[in-house]
This record gives sequence, structure tokens and C-alpha cells, in this order.
Amino acid sequence: MAEIPADVHARLRRDYPGETNFEAMRLVEALRFDARVIRSIVYLAAGDFEQLERLARRAELDWRDVVFWAEYEDHDADQPRRVRSMDDPLPQSARMDDSPP
Repeated sequence: MAEIPADVHARLRRDYPGETNFEAMRLVEALRFDARVIRSIVYLAAGDFEQLERLARRAELDWRDVVFWAEYEDHDADQPRRVRSMDDPLPQSARMDDSPP
């Protein structure tokens, strides 16, 4: 089981209210990734539980995909732009620029 950083716990509480929170927390706690990959999965899922499940499965195939999608924009460009680091804690506000691309 992965150790879940405090910022990820807070984001899960915010993005998955009620009973969904228990399921989301259980899914994330079962992951065997470092904080960067876990943050990427939670960030990209953006409160969509089915997407959280899909991203967790994708990370099991190749964790670099979800980190790339979370940290970079212009994915198909010759030189994608890095716009954030999932090594940093997830913002807790619901600002527009806090949403995944």
C-alpha cells in the first residue's frame, strides 16, 4: 500500500463527497506508487470516480503516461510543455487553472 500524502487526502475529500469518498480513498490507498504518480492520477481524474479507476489501471501498465498527462500540455507536439510538477502538493482551491487540461 502507498502512503497517501495529506494534500491527496484533502483533494479526495473535496472531489469525492459522501460514500464515493470511501471508495476513492480505498482505491488510492491500494495503489503501489510514489506520491508523484498518485497525485497525477487524482489530479487527472478531477472528481470522476470511473476516470480514477481507469487512470489507476493505466498507471499499472505504465505510470509514466499518467505523470506525462498531468505535468505536460500539448501532448502531441514535438516538444510538449511542462506546466506543473506532481512532486508539488495539489492545490486545494477549486480555481479554474487547477483543472486538468
